[in-house]
Amino acid sequence: MKAEAERIIEEFGEAIMRRDFERLSELLHDDLSYEICGIELAGAGVFDKPAILATLPQVLSLFEDGGPRMTITKVFQDGDWIIAESTGAGRFRNGTDYDNRYVILYEIVGGRVRTVREYMDTQHAARLFAAAAAT
Repeated sequence: MKAEAERIIEEFGEAIMRRDFERLSELLHDDLSYEICGIELAGAGVFDKPAILATLPQVLSLFEDGGPRMTITKVFQDGDWIIAESTGAGRFRNGTDYDNRYVILYEIVGGRVRTVREYMDTQHAARLFAAAAAT
């Protein structure tokens, strides 16, 4: 049986994949802090709830429908905090495949995602996102 917090982060990923921004908004805490970690990665930084809801549609528009799909491979939980090891895979609209590895730290408070810290292969992401945005 999955823990409630693990179910919430799975729903979070599914809402992103389906582009269900209404459900995503419901899953996000009003005090959201969403950090994409990458010192030299364009688009990295810390976003609040309105900013992430405004930015995600633009980022996802680079992908074919249904992508990228996040698949959780390992989960570790300590209280309100969850660390999820995941893969992210999909195809950009320019035909390029995306296949990245992630470690994402989540804080779940009151059944909603309050903190996200997303770590990935930033060099891979930078190269592929730049090419996808240029087409």
